[in-house]
Amino acid sequence: MQSFKVAPISFAFFLSASLSSALAQAADPFPPGDGHDIVVKTCVQCHAADVVTNTGKSREEWSATVSTMVGNGATVSDADFGKVVDYLAKSFPPK
Repeated sequence: MQSFKVAPISFAFFLSASLSSALAQAADPFPPGDGHDIVVKTCVQCHAADVVTNTGKSREEWSATVSTMVGNGATVSDADFGKVVDYLAKSFPPK
């Protein structure tokens, strides 16, 4: 009978990769959706995630906020502006 020593290593790698993926998902307080990656990349450069996730605003209020942040140096392209505002308004509406 042949012994397989690769199995424990493969299992350990699989377990490690699964845990890393699960922790990354659990650590992301932003809901999935179109605009998620842009918001995460842009907003958490200057703010803790909860500054965004604990805020509830209308689409108009989010638009004004994003405009202010762009004026303060946040990098959101004109093409992505609406996507970011839509994502924030859908994900974090008024409370």
